[in-house]
Amino acid sequence: MGTNGADHPRYEDIRRRRLDERRAAALRALKQADAVARRAGGRLVVFGSLAEGGFHERSDLDVALIGLPAGADSDVAADVDTLLTVAGFEADVIPDRFLSPALRDRVRLHGREPGALG
Repeated sequence: MGTNGADHPRYEDIRRRRLDERRAAALRALKQADAVARRAGGRLVVFGSLAEGGFHERSDLDVALIGLPAGADSDVAADVDTLLTVAGFEADVIPDRFLSPALRDRVRLHGREPGALG
């Protein structure tokens, strides 16, 4: 005897719940990463799909490190990358001195600090 599926969650409902959980985990990790950057005298700005829309199951995290001294930005970038990787995310962590002019404009126009994401 078959079932009509009324007792089972729909695939789309499960997918949406998992995506919401992944987004929440990303926000938690980004807030921790921002704290690392702030302790070093800078801040983290998120751009890409999480900040601009389109975040999905396989999205990576795109972050710019802003305002860090050139001598510290590589170490902080490595620490932030490690933190985000341990949290289960691939990340592109870019110190501001390495941002191309086009990417710098994108971060300025569409970037958001982790606390402003939700």
